[in-house]
Amino acid sequence: MHIVTCSPALALLFVWVLLWILMDIRFRELTRTQKFLIPTLILLLAVFNHILRLQIGSAAYGKMIPLTMHLPFFLIFLYITKCGVIKMFFMILSALIFTAPAVMVSYFVLQSQYNDPMILLISNLIVYIVMLLIAQLIFRQGFNYLLKYGSNRLFLRFTLVPLLYYIYVFATQNVDFSSFSSFSGYVVRHLPTMEVFVFYFLLLHSYKELNQKRELETAQTALYQQLNAAEEQISLLHEAQTQTAVYRHNMRHHLNTINGFLSLGKPQQAEEYIQKVQADVEAITPKRFCENELVNLLCSSYSGKAEHMGIRLTMNVGVPKDLPISDTELCSLLSNGLENAMRAVCALEEPDRQMSFYCELKPNRLLIEICNPYAGEIVMQDGLPVSDREGHGYGCRSIQSIASRHRGLCSFGAANGLFTLRVMLPMSV
Repeated sequence: MHIVTCSPALALLFVWVLLWILMDIRFRELTRTQKFLIPTLILLLAVFNHILRLQIGSAAYGKMIPLTMHLPFFLIFLYITKCGVIKMFFMILSALIFTAPAVMVSYFVLQSQYNDPMILLISNLIVYIVMLLIAQLIFRQGFNYLLKYGSNRLFLRFTLVPLLYYIYVFATQNVDFSSFSSFSGYVVRHLPTMEVFVFYFLLLHSYKELNQKRELETAQTALYQQLNAAEEQISLLHEAQTQTAVYRHNMRHHLNTINGFLSLGKPQQAEEYIQKVQADVEAITPKRFCENELVNLLCSSYSGKAEHMGIRLTMNVGVPKDLPISDTELCSLLSNGLENAMRAVCALEEPDRQMSFYCELKPNRLLIEICNPYAGEIVMQDGLPVSDREGHGYGCRSIQSIASRHRGLCSFGAANGLFTLRVMLPMSV
């Protein structure tokens, strides 16, 4: 029995839709040229394969499938997705495995007394529809996660299994399994197929666990950042309160000194001393940026940190006392954004060591914008900047997660040497 037991055009169209699902390709995201070119190429390829099989016969056509079907698909989807040669090779081999159930069903039809072309066509159609539903409901999310986060080295290892199956299928095209008993022939012919399907289920299940572990690590990192920010803020408050208490205790001495200057007829010295005391008091008094205590503390903390690091931080903050968002989420959102911006600006020289922070409540919306210049190149993946530093890269995911949880929007943009974070959260206060 040959690898293609029904119309190759039907198999080709099935693989097209299958890869479209597994690789999560969005038609609306294609360019105008691609929207016209890709369907045209697929249709022409399907017609060509169908006619070729009729002209040269199934046996000769089966040997040419890698060149007439698999290679064109590899090039077409590599052009669409730009996922890389190794990952695309893995996906083409995986698509072959998803056609295996149709081959198995065709085997039963051909061995049965109802060996009719129409029954064979209908059975293949049913199997293909079922496999597409399985791909959509079970495999799509796992394949998407694998393509997004799997390295090329990992794909090289995983590709070994479908590659061996690929070799097995073509090596056994002309093998006559009828010499086996009915059960033995079925086992020898189709057991490798079932084993490969088990491999895919285990592979995607393992990546699901990896995804959950990654999310837990992200949440844990966000909590650590929140804790560190809170500790800095508490330390700042304690320091300010201590210095304020000391000045309150020493106020009697300051008044006596001023009184002494005035008694000696030295109003100029008294005025200079008053200005000095006033400057010292203002230096230790936390600034008021807005009515919200948490946002105010964060602004005070990062304002002092920016001054210490030689960064010019411009703030435009207007947030009311109460917001319908938890303090931990608000702290994580603002701290991650400001921390990332400061880390980027620290690598710059004057006059680029500057950043801006905007946070205001407009009608039913909390708007946040953090802008900062940066050096080098920022790589974006799935709308998020990618960090190659160990233990980093979770802050942006935490921001995205919080925005999504509140049905808001967030965007990360890098253009012309300026990085911008924008967040919009629906609010009802």
